[in-house]
Amino acid sequence: MLGLAQGCFDYTIPYIKEREQFGKRIFDFQGRQHQVAHMATQLEAARLLTYNAARLLEAGRPFIKESSMAKYYASEIAGLITGKCIEWMGGVGYTKNYPVEKHFQDVKIGTIYEGTSNIQLNTIPKRIDSEY
Repeated sequence: MLGLAQGCFDYTIPYIKEREQFGKRIFDFQGRQHQVAHMATQLEAARLLTYNAARLLEAGRPFIKESSMAKYYASEIAGLITGKCIEWMGGVGYTKNYPVEKHFQDVKIGTIYEGTSNIQLNTIPKRIDSEY
């Protein structure tokens, strides 16, 4: 999920830096910059949750709660990011001429396979309960 979100983001940012509306790059509008900053921050948070779960696994420490958190957050954020990327690209974001449309379709499966988001939301409190 992290890769899908990152790939979509990496494709969209150059597009909105190039595309102009009202004589300005789409990227230069303050509201858009705030959205880009928000999505970039969420993407990095998902990456760090994933790295933390991997670090715990490699260290031989309990990691189920952290991996569930990473999986849940990454799949949810991937949905938000791909949706925003389509929005930022406008009508062309929905066309099959751009990979953003495919990322948007593929990301939905992330909340379903390898444990649905609802299962992750069940797993996390069970681990918290056993920790305390």
